[in-house]
Amino acid sequence: MKLRYTTVDLAILAVIAAIFGAVFTYAWTPYYAIKAVGGKLAAVLLTYGIWYMAAPLAASLIKNPLAAFLGEFLAGFVESIMPQIGGFSGLIYAGFQGLFSEIPYLATRYKRFGRAEAAVAGALPAIPSIALDILLWGSVYPPQIFMVLIVLAAISGAVYGIIAHTIAKAVSGKT
Repeated sequence: MKLRYTTVDLAILAVIAAIFGAVFTYAWTPYYAIKAVGGKLAAVLLTYGIWYMAAPLAASLIKNPLAAFLGEFLAGFVESIMPQIGGFSGLIYAGFQGLFSEIPYLATRYKRFGRAEAAVAGALPAIPSIALDILLWGSVYPPQIFMVLIVLAAISGAVYGIIAHTIAKAVSGKT
């Protein structure tokens, strides 16, 4: 388990940061459209995982300690410097989401980067994400609703984590 990044690894992180920084910025449009039609729960289920995708994608491609964190954090940095709704709060979210995404890879001592790890890496950021919704934006719901929001965000994240892993396999030519 060496923390060694090649120039190619850094280039991959830069591409992920650029692409997902833009994706994160523009994901607000479908989020609010779905929220307007189907409510908060539907919007969380269908879109929150989008904001968790950079981490499992980076980890699945680079297969190195801290790749999940760096993929998410750098994408959040790009999002935070683009004109968008959350401003620099995107960087705070990305930092915590990246840390939580790192957990399943750390748990395997960075020996497994499969579909299951990507799903968990996509699901775990639901915890800090919903917690930050409370702390930063004053979202107030009964505790039962917060639990439902965490579960829905985790389901969304797991699905998008699997999508990210599938993209990584396709990009690397390992189908």
